[in-house]
Amino acid sequence: MKLQPIKKRKRIYQEIIERIKLAIENGELVPGEKLPSERDLAGTLNVSRTSVKEAISVLESSGIVNIRPGVGVFISENHCEDLLNKFSSVFEDYDSDLIQLLELREAIESDAAFYAATRMTEQQKVKLDSLFIKLVEAEKNGEVAVEEDYKFHLAIIEAANNPLMKDVMNVISGKMIDVLTKNRKESMLNFKMNKEVVEEHRRVYEAIVQRKPDLARDAMKDHLKSIKERHS
Repeated sequence: MKLQPIKKRKRIYQEIIERIKLAIENGELVPGEKLPSERDLAGTLNVSRTSVKEAISVLESSGIVNIRPGVGVFISENHCEDLLNKFSSVFEDYDSDLIQLLELREAIESDAAFYAATRMTEQQKVKLDSLFIKLVEAEKNGEVAVEEDYKFHLAIIEAANNPLMKDVMNVISGKMIDVLTKNRKESMLNFKMNKEVVEEHRRVYEAIVQRKPDLARDAMKDHLKSIKERHS
């Protein structure tokens, strides 16, 4: 398989995916074939192993590759045309879903954080305390923590004590969890990005429990905007 080195620039993992797609189009990689190791891919493409991990994570989420622990990463055993169709939707669907979802979440959750800081009951505070501790622990351990992230944000919505806000979140829960999974798989592979996410959640949490509504709203808005910027 002949892969050209990549010149470093923003979103390297996308370039890695493009190279793998091109190799499949050219017949240099076929369904069921094992990919080179992370170390070999990183060396051949002149990128970091972290970028390779990010690319593999996205490809796995999209059903393009299968990871066999202790064995390696293999191209899915689908028809080449089916694989290439999946490639075409990897970035378009993910980026579109992510941006649209974050815009909706920003509109709802920023105000939810504001109202949570003013309306939260003691029972809701105890629940938020517990969920925040679990989220931070999972994030610091480098776990994907999709469930912990979702429950933390949902607890803030509940603490706003506005049933309509909760109804909207329930409607988009499936899409939210799907995008969270893809987003956090990438974030957790990047130590700096992971640390930023931990601190953003901390600022949101502390503003709410300290009953500072304006600060809570700003912290939530900044958190969601930061997610958008990190993946734009």
